[in-house]
Amino acid sequence: MSVRRLLPTTWQSTLHLPRSTLPPKQASKLDQQAYLKRCTLDLYQSQWQTRKDKPEFVLHDGPPFANGPLHIGHALNKILKDITCRFQLALGKRINFVPGWDCHGLPIEIKALGPAPERTTEPLQIRKAAKSLAAAAIAQQKASFSQWGIMADWGHAWKTMDLNFELRQLEVFSTMVKKGLIRRRLKPVYWSPSSRTALAEAEVEYREDHKSTAAYVQYPMQFRVDDQVSTIGLVVWTTTPWTLPANKAIAVNSNLEYWHIKSPKHGHVIIAQTALPQAKDYLGEGYEIIQMIHGSYLATKHYLDPVGMKKKAKKPRPILHADFVSPSLGTGLVHLAPGHGMDDYDLCLKHGITPYTPVDDAGCFSNLVLPRRRHEALNGKPVLDQGTEAVLELFDSVGALIKRDVFVHKYPYDWRTKQPLIIRATEQWFADVGQIQAEALESLKAVNFVPESGKDRLMSFVANRKEWCISRQRAWGVPIPALYTSSGRALLTAESVDHIITKVKSRGVAAWWSDEDTEPEWVAPSIRARYPKSEYRRGKDTMDVWFDSGTSWTQMAEDGNSTPADVYLEGTDQHRGWFQSSLLTYIARHDHQSRAPFRKLVTHGFVLDSAGRKMSKSVGNVISPGEIIDGTLLPGGKDGKHEAMGADALRLWVAMSDYTSDVRVSPAVLQTVHIQLKKYRNTFKFTLGVLQDFEGPPTMKPEALASAHRMALLQLGHTFRLVHAYYSDGNYSKALSEINRYVVKDLSGFYIESVRDVLYLDQGEVRRQAQFTMLIIHQCLQTMLGPITPLLIEEVWEHSPLYVKTGYPHPMQIVWAEHQKGLDLFHDAQLALDMPILSKALAGINSAQEKARRKDLMGSGVNCSVLLQVQAGDGEGPDVMSCFDRHRSELAGMFAVSVVELDGTGVGPAAWLGWRMDGVGGV
Repeated sequence: MSVRRLLPTTWQSTLHLPRSTLPPKQASKLDQQAYLKRCTLDLYQSQWQTRKDKPEFVLHDGPPFANGPLHIGHALNKILKDITCRFQLALGKRINFVPGWDCHGLPIEIKALGPAPERTTEPLQIRKAAKSLAAAAIAQQKASFSQWGIMADWGHAWKTMDLNFELRQLEVFSTMVKKGLIRRRLKPVYWSPSSRTALAEAEVEYREDHKSTAAYVQYPMQFRVDDQVSTIGLVVWTTTPWTLPANKAIAVNSNLEYWHIKSPKHGHVIIAQTALPQAKDYLGEGYEIIQMIHGSYLATKHYLDPVGMKKKAKKPRPILHADFVSPSLGTGLVHLAPGHGMDDYDLCLKHGITPYTPVDDAGCFSNLVLPRRRHEALNGKPVLDQGTEAVLELFDSVGALIKRDVFVHKYPYDWRTKQPLIIRATEQWFADVGQIQAEALESLKAVNFVPESGKDRLMSFVANRKEWCISRQRAWGVPIPALYTSSGRALLTAESVDHIITKVKSRGVAAWWSDEDTEPEWVAPSIRARYPKSEYRRGKDTMDVWFDSGTSWTQMAEDGNSTPADVYLEGTDQHRGWFQSSLLTYIARHDHQSRAPFRKLVTHGFVLDSAGRKMSKSVGNVISPGEIIDGTLLPGGKDGKHEAMGADALRLWVAMSDYTSDVRVSPAVLQTVHIQLKKYRNTFKFTLGVLQDFEGPPTMKPEALASAHRMALLQLGHTFRLVHAYYSDGNYSKALSEINRYVVKDLSGFYIESVRDVLYLDQGEVRRQAQFTMLIIHQCLQTMLGPITPLLIEEVWEHSPLYVKTGYPHPMQIVWAEHQKGLDLFHDAQLALDMPILSKALAGINSAQEKARRKDLMGSGVNCSVLLQVQAGDGEGPDVMSCFDRHRSELAGMFAVSVVELDGTGVGPAAWLGWRMDGVGGV
């Protein structure tokens, strides 16, 4: 028995089996932390020391919001940035990637203050709590980013709440003041009752399923019928009945025709001719069309308020022409409330009609709505529910309500609180971006967009934006440096702003809130000298957080001539947000340069579950980055029966995804990732085992290598060029797909099978040729995978033979072009022509062998002999026989069989036709 046990061991001792210290599973957590540090912090610092004279690549970070733990969308974003930077590092550049955080704004403020009943309204307490929460969130997020293998300058990370950042932001604001781009206006804006602040377009999201109470109401107009003056009702349809108390005019379209109708239910009314089909249900049976009235005639008339909302209710109101009045929607008459509608405001402004807004910050009716004796009917009621009902009751009480129903439509919501918005005219600060719109659009023409559709999307947003509401009614943020007189008149000049900036520089932003409201120190001495009797108080509005983050380009060094960032890379939602605010503030700050702050703009989609749904805690489909790293989503993972996947698995999932559209993640997807990652580890374990005892020359001439090795290097060179091209285009999923194809088909399926016996048995020059070739493959494969799986590459380097560590650069430091130059030396034009023929023959042999194995006719390929019957060529295709003749002596090894016989006696198209194996023929 002992002899029989010893025999296999003795036999095995004669083989050169690949042995490597690289473990079959990922390293321990302690080793992983060491690898993380080496491939992130150490690598980033060393490249700044060793590449001081190299071209710089700048990727500017779109700052995440510092209000809680990171989610899977953050992983998609930050890892895409890291892959981009690591590829540029492989191109020989010096990487400049400084992370940042967006620290101000309502979500942080609300979260810091806790439950509503306990919230303080004292600004300094609010700011202290919000700053503390933001700092804690930054520390938590920074730790997570580091665990994902993100290579960045963490030591110089910027934060929008840093004094240095705030000062640069105020300087940009000052420049815009000097250019006349900042002004204060009473104008309708998106107002969030839940947040009690104005919002910009970028902070608004829309729901398609919002339910509004819609209503048809009529306004009385004096009209002559049969030489008698009678009252006729102008029927309007509105989805916001709560705005009826703010009515100032009615709009018609002068190009439309209207019907004067006598209704048995509602008396004499006017609607558009096109609205009659929809009006039949509320006009009632037996209605009568009296006459047609042209819209141009109505546009010269006036009407009255039916319920006496204000003291001047009896004053006639105008009917105005408006192009936006549609014949296909409503009644063809539109109620205008310039204090609650954008189009309403613009039209009324042209006619000298000022907005009226009887709604307070909380979205409730104020006591300005009704005369004192009746104000309790509406006063204090939320306009979106109780207030709407109360308004309709008032109209119904005077017979002015015709019909009400529920209308489902698209409606704006606060993207932070997820509560519905209203449009409300308030005094706000606006950036007049219309003045710089042409320059902004011109600058985008030179920008490279990935995907290309992002260009039209961003240009559309910029083209449709004339003003930007930049003021917010919150305490946690950068103050708008405005002063106000006792009468409420605003003072905002270059002189006043620059003086305030000097005070902020010496005392900090918090002093703006801690000083007495009328502290004279904040007023420039020259202003006090000109107006000695004036007393100024400081405004409490803060800047839009998009203005904060939009000025983050100030954190990058500029040489005055070039664009500061090579790449901006964020989610597609940032076309409405950070991309736009960065572009507008940059153009506003720089005189007539017509260049954007970025050369390339890359956008990615959102992360969805396997069913294509957004991640939601309420749905229970949220997948966290930590679950992917820990392997808990793999089969048996939650029971602790599965190995951890590590940060490379998270990175591999990102790389394999087509990020230009929405990206899906699921346990099934992660299982594929896990299998692929193990394939890479096993491949490197094999190549390291082959290279452990390599003592051959460091280089070999191409002519010294056998065909199989030269073919392997030819395949590697082709793959290397393709992967480089895909990386350059930012198409990481295709780069990874090509790497996977190469590992499975070219490397494992062809080359390793071809040289396995040589590596195991030979001790001479033939084996050294295979080892030399494997060394090149090993190094190039590390370079190709380095941007995606840096921890695995670092671990492989740790387990590399000493001669590799001392004789070759670290794989993260090797420049891509150096590998490409070396591979080009082994390019063989004739072999490139032969390869398709040889590959086709190999595929056919493998297929035949599989058929034979299924019939139990053979086992190992080395026990197989092959007959290739080659028909004579027709002169048009490749000369197959010549190809096989050129490689006759190496065909057996190339195909991993014992014998290859050639039969070239046939005639007809060039093709190999058959095989013979151990005396058993087959076709």
